[in-house]
Amino acid sequence: MEPIALGISTIGDSAAKRQLLPEMVNRHGIICGATGTGKTVTLRLMVEQLNRRGLPVFVTDFKGDLSGLGAPGGGNAKVNERLPLFNLDDTYFRASPLELWGPATLPLRTAISELGPELLGQMLNLNDNQAGLLQLLFKIADEQGLLLLDWKDLHALIHFAEAERRNLASRYGNISPASLGAIKRKFLAVERDGADALFGEPTLALDDLLDEAKVHLLDASQMHPRIYSILLLWLLAELYENLPEAGGQLKIALFFDEAHLLFDDLPKRLLDEVEQIVKLIRSRGVGIFFVTQNPLDIPEAILAQMGNRVQHALRAYTPKEQRAVKAAANSFRANPVFNTATAIGELAVGEALVSCLDSDGVPQPVDRLLIHPPASRLSPLSATEIQQLLSASPLAKNIAIHWIENLPTNSCRNGRWRPLKKCRGRTNGKKR
Repeated sequence: MEPIALGISTIGDSAAKRQLLPEMVNRHGIICGATGTGKTVTLRLMVEQLNRRGLPVFVTDFKGDLSGLGAPGGGNAKVNERLPLFNLDDTYFRASPLELWGPATLPLRTAISELGPELLGQMLNLNDNQAGLLQLLFKIADEQGLLLLDWKDLHALIHFAEAERRNLASRYGNISPASLGAIKRKFLAVERDGADALFGEPTLALDDLLDEAKVHLLDASQMHPRIYSILLLWLLAELYENLPEAGGQLKIALFFDEAHLLFDDLPKRLLDEVEQIVKLIRSRGVGIFFVTQNPLDIPEAILAQMGNRVQHALRAYTPKEQRAVKAAANSFRANPVFNTATAIGELAVGEALVSCLDSDGVPQPVDRLLIHPPASRLSPLSATEIQQLLSASPLAKNIAIHWIENLPTNSCRNGRWRPLKKCRGRTNGKKR
């Protein structure tokens, strides 16, 4: 796989090209910068370049402005100005093969049982007592043979526990009606935030993301931040648990926009687990890139795992912001040619400080780059273009066919007629 072109150096007269080595993508990376400094364009460039080399890429689009990856670029004055600096012309522009996931496109769903009680408790913002009761409810569902596929199943489980509380107490101990009531209230609160759309059939199969070298774009623009963060944590856990050792072969790259949302209010036990996954998932052939405004948004232990770093401009008007700039500068290997902290505040739009790992896995000295222009369109797709993409998507057709062909015989459960087994052979009680 050819190196990924990031930009040309603006230090000195060499105009040397700087590249990211593909074999170092699974050492992870971070793209930082204040709003409007160009970090989203850098994200777009890296996604295009990795995908052009035959790698599937999964990208979250929290602001709803990345769907233009599916259309060729051109017509943007600032991009056109940069083409001659990189010896490019209009033939450079091209679309990336795009699969759109989200509310109005391909459904990215999982089962309640696949998410597990710990991540579900975090989504519901439960306290320790309520989280312990939720663990017990999952155990009851397992032992009673109650499938947990969608939001209605979880609702039915809570009602079942309320109705059978006295009978269940003899086997499982006291089930507090106050805690059940609190879970139900929080359940209804996140339902209003759209959590129910995340669960149900057809569920996501990892092969859908890995089989073809496509860009898989998740439209998270309408997603509540807490739901967004739990979904990404679940995806990381799924990849780590289900992918085999890759022997150094890169299988997929993940780009998580607004990455600070993954770690906001995350309890230490979950943070420790995420840290462990980030450390070990590289052996499964997975590279993770966090996109956020400030590197301090990422917990220090996880930030230490980010071998490839792109820093766009940060503005420092307050003492706190000045400390953040110094911390960002200290995360780079120093370059004696310029002062890193000073340069961070001087960067123009489309410039960045970059340090990637060399072939020995050693961070290179930080360099100041003019970022390579992207090949795709900067403006998002229109509704008509989105429908055209969906109509031509083999994955959309395969998901629909799989769902129809695997509809099972109905079975009565808890007084409601529901499909007995639709979860691709998965079961309840998966630990997180």
